[in-house]
Amino acid sequence: MANYTRLRYDVTKIPVAELVREVMAVDDLEGLAASDAPATRETDQSTPYHRRFYDSFDVVAPVYRKLAQELLGQETERLYLQRVPTFRVHLRNSLAVGDWHRDRDFGHDPSEVNYWVPLTRAYGNNTVWIENEPVHAEYGEVIVFDGANSWHGNVVNDTGISRVSMDFRTLPRDRYRPNAKKSVSFGMPFLLGEYWDII
Repeated sequence: MANYTRLRYDVTKIPVAELVREVMAVDDLEGLAASDAPATRETDQSTPYHRRFYDSFDVVAPVYRKLAQELLGQETERLYLQRVPTFRVHLRNSLAVGDWHRDRDFGHDPSEVNYWVPLTRAYGNNTVWIENEPVHAEYGEVIVFDGANSWHGNVVNDTGISRVSMDFRTLPRDRYRPNAKKSVSFGMPFLLGEYWDII
């Protein structure tokens, strides 16, 4: 059985999905068009939607930081935050992450904690799976789990909707060690001011 914690936040005060819809210039994130073929690890971050999100991250950043502060509370003083969250688009007939994995296998510190933030309904085969269990969640919920050490991934989305989400990691400041390895998603070294930031 997967081990995770479910948190909630007020989407009227922290309207992440509304902002992402504006950045994407779409009315409905769940209605994003189906894919022609499943994504791979090399292509799962290369859709036009990803480019729009990352190109417009300055617009999203203040709401992202507000969300992180809301979720982490007083813990912010002892943690580093992933500076730019990872954006995921799980289109119908495709994958949001090309390979099942543990983050530590890609250079992440084993003491990191993952925060998965669905911006649409997440259920069935359009959601993240943690240790072979699909995690159902709604917009306004956040799933906190040990992505560094737990197997996680997804399967081909055969539901009627596309799932959009973002995720980020935290690292205890006392566990930080400069690490020149680069993240798979961004090619960014795991360094303070690059991958990591002060909250």
